[in-house]
Amino acid sequence: MVKGERSTPIEGASAQITAPADTAVVDSAGVDVTVEANSFETGVQTETERAEQIANSTNGQHFHVIVDNQPYMANYEAGTPFDIETLEPGAHTVVAFPSRSYHESVKGRDAYDLVNFYVQADSGEFMLSPNEPAIIYSRPKGTYSGAGAERIMLDFYLHNVELSQGTYEARYTITDEQGNEVVSTTLTEWAPAFVTGLESGTYEVNLQLIGSDGNVVPGPFNDTTREITVEAGNGGNGGEA
Repeated sequence: MVKGERSTPIEGASAQITAPADTAVVDSAGVDVTVEANSFETGVQTETERAEQIANSTNGQHFHVIVDNQPYMANYEAGTPFDIETLEPGAHTVVAFPSRSYHESVKGRDAYDLVNFYVQADSGEFMLSPNEPAIIYSRPKGTYSGAGAERIMLDFYLHNVELSQGTYEARYTITDEQGNEVVSTTLTEWAPAFVTGLESGTYEVNLQLIGSDGNVVPGPFNDTTREITVEAGNGGNGGEA
């Protein structure tokens, strides 16, 4: 696994969640989220070399919408109510940020939005507050095949925290189906990393926010594991999700 560089910035790009409102109580368990775009166009390809090098969505640029630290949902239509499916009654957290067509997030303190809201009853604790440090898992996700499996991007979002050596660090660990560690890396800059050479199979990808004491920083977002599938040599690229 190697640390990468950020793609060329998209100046001024940001996401704004206009519905539901922060701390609102939504009557229905079926919730729509509306994300507005600022200086960012959805549905178009990101014209960089990286778009040809890793899994890329033919549907273009979009938002990553993350509810309660579940795998993100890709929203390709700014300003349109987006169904985030049925939620349990109580407290919920939604995070949204702009994503290039190849799923690298547009990074910046003002580029993302966070809304805490309730479904049907104002009870329970929100998973993320405006003040606590958190790392938010974004990529990898789903199935990677063909050319998309050759070089897989690992990307994340930061909330109320900065990375540097000896303070806060991000740690990725990939394990195989037998639980054996395949690769691990620690990042001290907010930039994507890339892994190559994964054989066909199922893997678990773990992302942690590590504090200056070497331990995981407390918080429901700060130790997250996702399962991905690699189908080396098959068609497709894993870029649509």
